[in-house]
Amino acid sequence: MDELREQGTNQQSTRAEWTNAESEASSGALGTDPGDLLHEALQELVGLHKQLLEVIRQEAQAITQADVKATFEATSAKEALVHWIHRAELGRQVITQTLSEHLKIKNVSLKEIILHFQSHDAPLSARLQSDLNMLVTLVERIQSQNKENGKIVERSLKHVQSMRKNIFGEVPSENKTYNQQGQKNQASVGSTTARLISKEV
Repeated sequence: MDELREQGTNQQSTRAEWTNAESEASSGALGTDPGDLLHEALQELVGLHKQLLEVIRQEAQAITQADVKATFEATSAKEALVHWIHRAELGRQVITQTLSEHLKIKNVSLKEIILHFQSHDAPLSARLQSDLNMLVTLVERIQSQNKENGKIVERSLKHVQSMRKNIFGEVPSENKTYNQQGQKNQASVGSTTARLISKEV
């Protein structure tokens, strides 16, 4: 959790840098390598998504082990990371918009910016494309793992429901276990045993 708080401080600092960059871009003073800001923004998103994927994997392990504390911690960490990813993406959008205006690109998109730098700065274009590819891969892995976590939770719930059914279904409501003399009904014993055996098979 301390790491997430530190992450939040760094994110606030980055937000301030982006605000300054937007101001500079509006005045035409973005610098000799305007794509560097976008590269840094994408790198930040890649880092956050890597953390999110790891946390979701930890969440899956905690759910499988029925570790309530670890599951809660993983869920809380996941929510915090999703929050910071959302904020980082908003910052990335600001940079993309500002950069597109600075480069006179009509269609505001990462692909258009990458295409622009292919003929102006090939190494930067390659870095941006690599960032984008990595980000897409991480998002796909996160979606897949998140879906698997949902299946784990569903199986866990079914297991709990089955246990509850077994426990509360051991004594049939239609037959009394003991008669008025305090003796065990044989029909009840046989019925319960049969049910328990059928559960074992």
